[in-house]
Amino acid sequence: MITLDDFQAYLNADDINAAMKSACQAAIASPELMHLFMERFVKYSASYSHSVPTLCGTIGRSEQFCDPQVAIARHSNRGMDVAAKVFSASIEEFQDPRTGVSHRTLAYALLDALAAYAGLSDAAVERVMQAESWLDDMTQFVQDAYQAEPHSLEQMVRAMGFHAAAETIGGNEFSIINSIFFSGQREGDFGQFIKQHKARFAAGTVSPWYWIVIHGTSTTEGVELGHADDAIQALNLATRYSSVSEGQIVAWAGQGVRQLATIQTRFFQRVQQELREHAGLSVAA
Repeated sequence: MITLDDFQAYLNADDINAAMKSACQAAIASPELMHLFMERFVKYSASYSHSVPTLCGTIGRSEQFCDPQVAIARHSNRGMDVAAKVFSASIEEFQDPRTGVSHRTLAYALLDALAAYAGLSDAAVERVMQAESWLDDMTQFVQDAYQAEPHSLEQMVRAMGFHAAAETIGGNEFSIINSIFFSGQREGDFGQFIKQHKARFAAGTVSPWYWIVIHGTSTTEGVELGHADDAIQALNLATRYSSVSEGQIVAWAGQGVRQLATIQTRFFQRVQQELREHAGLSVAA
């Protein structure tokens, strides 16, 4: 049976976590930098959210996943069963059960709060957004990593490995952000600001920080934990319903895991660079 342990050599989780922590530490230097960091993080995260269903559609229409034990070969396709384990990560992305809105809408509510905390006008936020062209290559990398041809088992498994790694690392990144941004400033101005403000939706009212904590903190399990388990189960189903060995599935998926480790580290290093550049410009001004 395939487990997360099979991919530890591909992931370098300690290096990724270190890059995340370093970027977050740089971001809390000022309210403006906190907002800048989160604008970049929200856009980067969104590239994963809308890419997962694309991969699910590819797996679902593929003829590569078949149950060899069925009586009628024409009725053996199990692509949708494999895709279901990948798609589980998208369900709450499209509709959070507590608020009834998408995770992207929750993320925007947090960005609104951070802009208000930093005293930024709409024009100032627009200037921040116009300076993010460097991010386009990274979001495209993510979208490409979720792409596969339905006739290529190797491509689909690689993309499934990328997805499994993303869900595994996802809980870590949100936990680190929560620890440095909020827990470390709980009694300070930012912590008090978050406690005093609410994000209101038709189905419920939550903290602006809700989008962060539902993905996991140092003391709570977030939605990513179940998603990561399902992603690993998808790889086990790929082994069960294909003609290749478990070792080959691990090797192909490992390529995707390595891709995730690369882009994740690149993103946090690059956003830290931008934070330092912005801080230098602010001091000069």
